[in-house]
Amino acid sequence: MEAADAILNQCVLQSGFRKNYKVPVNDKSSRVVKKEKKKQEAKTKGKDWFNLPATKLTDSVRHDLDLIRMRSALDTKRFYKKNETEAYPKYFQIGTVIDSPYESKSGRLTKKERKRTMVDELLADVEFKQTTKKRYKNILMANPKMAAKIRKENRKIKKLKKKRK
Repeated sequence: MEAADAILNQCVLQSGFRKNYKVPVNDKSSRVVKKEKKKQEAKTKGKDWFNLPATKLTDSVRHDLDLIRMRSALDTKRFYKKNETEAYPKYFQIGTVIDSPYESKSGRLTKKERKRTMVDELLADVEFKQTTKKRYKNILMANPKMAAKIRKENRKIKKLKKKRK
């Protein structure tokens, strides 16, 4: 008997077991539970897309997306498919390209050349600046009325900058 009592004392099922361990009662109706699930699902793309989260659109992200949209205007020698929609995508991710360790050192970017966003990279690129200046001049040469309008606007901007100083 003593052995049986010792074994029963080690057992989890004691006299107050029912009071200590209760199954939580679901107070919410099935409709409320379904609505909450839909709200949670709207935050991600779904299981098929490995629960890709909806990214917040900050100004820098918006600029990068605009740059990707206008890539055909930036690189005229290459063909890019037309965008289906004008709206920004809700679900997307932005990553960074990591250089291969097998690539030669001369092919990699230095720390000074690396920038935070694609727009910053383009603004720092000398060749890109030269080509855009050439295009800009060609457009102005083709349309003298537009050139006069732009010159007036530039003068106004310069005056405003001088007043601020």
